[in-house]
Amino acid sequence: MKLKLNIIGCGRLGKTLAFLLRKTNLVFIQDIYNSSINSSESAVAFIGEGTACHRLKQFRFADLYLIATPDDAIEMVCKQLVEQAAPKSESLVFHCSGLQSSDSLNSARTWGCYTASVHPIFSFSNPLKDIENFAGTYCALEGDKQALEIMSPLIAGIGGQLFPLSKESKALYHAACVFSSNYIVTLSAMAEDCYQKAGLPYDLAKTLANSLMTQSLNKLKATSALKALTGPIQRGDKETLKKHLHALKPFSELEQVYKSLGKSTVPLTVLVPELKKALAQLLA
Repeated sequence: MKLKLNIIGCGRLGKTLAFLLRKTNLVFIQDIYNSSINSSESAVAFIGEGTACHRLKQFRFADLYLIATPDDAIEMVCKQLVEQAAPKSESLVFHCSGLQSSDSLNSARTWGCYTASVHPIFSFSNPLKDIENFAGTYCALEGDKQALEIMSPLIAGIGGQLFPLSKESKALYHAACVFSSNYIVTLSAMAEDCYQKAGLPYDLAKTLANSLMTQSLNKLKATSALKALTGPIQRGDKETLKKHLHALKPFSELEQVYKSLGKSTVPLTVLVPELKKALAQLLA
């Protein structure tokens, strides 16, 4: 028998997961509630299944409830779900936040529901493309034992690769995700800016930044950070660093980030301790 799934906040992530879950033939998408009825109807049309609801009180009993709202709203929305839709005991309420733990669903746990957080390490941007590219995505699972038993075959069914995560580690884990995803975009933008300040046109600056970052990422796939590292710090080239810092001095933000990243790069080298210390002092 298919598990019935109700969704609150069915945006890019919600639509992608709902579409994939429906295709497994393990889940029936039942009711969807978004901030507007038009948004709910759009989600139903994309998924190809479900009923758009004007209010949470219209929710029918379900086996699964996905809260796919922004992180800061999860706890409040869960309380509203319990108060207005009264989910049945031992149903599963879960969210997909990388930061919030299942404790943000305590009102549902107190009501008698199982709770979990399931965080796909995937950048949801375009559901049409995301449903094609999701397979192989790593997903962090945390929550009640019974919830994990329910979710494991569902996530595996849509191609997710599961790994357990303690609730105490979620903030640090999520910071790692930001380093891996968001800040690489920031670094690309800063590299492009630096190229343009050196007189290169935007298109060429973007091409050069993307090309070098892609090369480095490909190296990291094949080897360790220690072996993938190249450049003046890896070589212990103090004179090059001095020239870089002199050129960056008029641009305080670029200079500050360059120094900070440089100091974090020094420990990745195999330089002698004296040279490491000299580089660190130069970048201080």
